[in-house]
Parts: sequence; C-alpha cells; structure tokens
Amino acid sequence: MKERDTPFLERKRMTSLGEALAKRLEALGSPLVSDYVLFREMWAVFERGEARYLRGEYPSREQFQRTRALLKQERVIINDADYGRMWRVLSVSDEPADEIVCLADPHGYISHLSAMQRYGLTERRPEALFLTLPAAALVKELNAQLFASDYQGRLPEGDVYVPPLKNIAHPKRVRKRLLNTYSTRRYGKFRRLRGKHARIATIGQTFLDMLDLPARCGGMLHVLSVWAESAPIYLEEIIARVDAAQDPILKVRAGYILDEQLGITDRRVLAWKSFAQRGSSRVLDPGEPFRETHSEEWMLSINVG
Repeated sequence: MKERDTPFLERKRMTSLGEALAKRLEALGSPLVSDYVLFREMWAVFERGEARYLRGEYPSREQFQRTRALLKQERVIINDADYGRMWRVLSVSDEPADEIVCLADPHGYISHLSAMQRYGLTERRPEALFLTLPAAALVKELNAQLFASDYQGRLPEGDVYVPPLKNIAHPKRVRKRLLNTYSTRRYGKFRRLRGKHARIATIGQTFLDMLDLPARCGGMLHVLSVWAESAPIYLEEIIARVDAAQDPILKVRAGYILDEQLGITDRRVLAWKSFAQRGSSRVLDPGEPFRETHSEEWMLSINVG
C-alpha cells in the first residue's frame, strides 16, 4: 500500500519501517527469530501498509539488510547466545530450552524420555532434552512445504528475494540444557503444546518410540513397566499409531506386550500376528542380543531381564 493511497488520519498513525517491524516482532511473542521469520514479518508490514514511505510493494534484499542492521544497532535484536545465526528479540522474555529449540527448528519436536516425562508416563527427569529431527533428505521437502504455506499466492512474478530456510545445526547445549538429538527418515507424529511454541510427540507416537528405540526411553525394562501401567489408559491412541507404523516389527512388539504381557484381547491387536515371521531372529529389545526364550504366538525373542 502506498502512502498516497492512504487516508491522512491513517497515515498519521503509521511509523517507520524499523519501528513497524519492531512492533511486529514484539507482538509475535517469539524470543528467537531467524532471517526467514524476520523477512516474513517485514513482508507483512509491506502488505498491510504498516509503515510510512515504503518503497515498492514488497521488501528488497537491500531494505531487509538495512533494516535488520538498524534493529541490531538499536538493540531490538542481538545475535542469540546459543544459535549464533539467529536473532534474540530483546522485547520478548526468554524461554527455556524446550521452547527455544522448537523456535530455532520448525520441524523438530520433543520426544522419547522427555515426552514420556511431559505426559506423566515416567517419574524420571532426564538431564538432556530429547529431540527428534527429520533426516537431512527430508528437511528440504519440509522447508518447501513451509515456504509454500507462508507465501502461496503472495509472491509476484519474477525474481523476488526471500531468505532461504536452512538446515539447523543444534548446539550441544541450549539455555544451559544438554540436547540429545535423533535424526530419522521415519518422521513421527507430533502436536503443539497449548499456548506454547514447543512441539511434542503425540501420546501414540511416544508409545511407538518406546518400542523402536527403548534405549532413548529409559531401557526396555522401564518401557515394559510404563506400558503395563499406562497402555490400557491410552489404548486407542496406541492402536491407531501402531496400525499406521510402516515397520512390521513394531506391530509385533506392541502386539506381544498388549496380548501376552497385559492380556488385552482386542481384534485389532490380534490382527498384528499376521506380521510375525516364523524362523526369524526378531527380538523384543533391539539393543540386546537374541535369546532362546521366545513367544510362539508372536515369533519374538523375549530378550529382556
């Protein structure tokens, strides 16, 4: 929106580009932003005509760099202490590690023992924050989806500058808390915590993760204890997530625990027996060697204990 197209009284309430962007950053409520997010907010200032004397219909690379430098000079933003290529917004209160990592990485989510603790499935309080990240090959696809969501139908024709979404290099510690990251092509299901920036594996995904990587969940003995106490409570969520799992061994492990360990006779669970393989060397605990003790029904080595 150009100034000459704006009523005089409305123009009087407008501010400079730097001030308008600073207000948007404060309203965004995020203590950490990337260049991508900073530019996206500047784009919104142009679209909505929130500043005076805007040159052009959308921000240029030079305008972005100049305004970013101004915000840094005025200490509206500073380089973040943990993510040095991102910006700490000083008008917004800082957040703990679980919030910051999810602001830094739009695709990562809290998982494994940290998710178990957040759901009250375990009394253990891990020193490290467990985080699941998409494998590098998947990040490019997810970034493209995020870009399309932000700019679909908003970009004019021609060569337009937008800072790229980049792969995030997480430090060993964030806000003094140790990170324990895991990258996978089998990207799981997650949800955003209400009123928060943090994302967490769904309850069904959390139970599935226990069977896939029990070492990240306190060990298989602890996993079996958690399933015995809490699986009946979340049975519907577990069955739905296990049904959708692509790896057959996860269905077999879940089926064995629910059927033989917990005595749950659900036809959907019993249907997973079709994924059992006679003569296979499948094990209940993927981190331990094969043992002769096994389940005949589920054709699974019970290598725990």
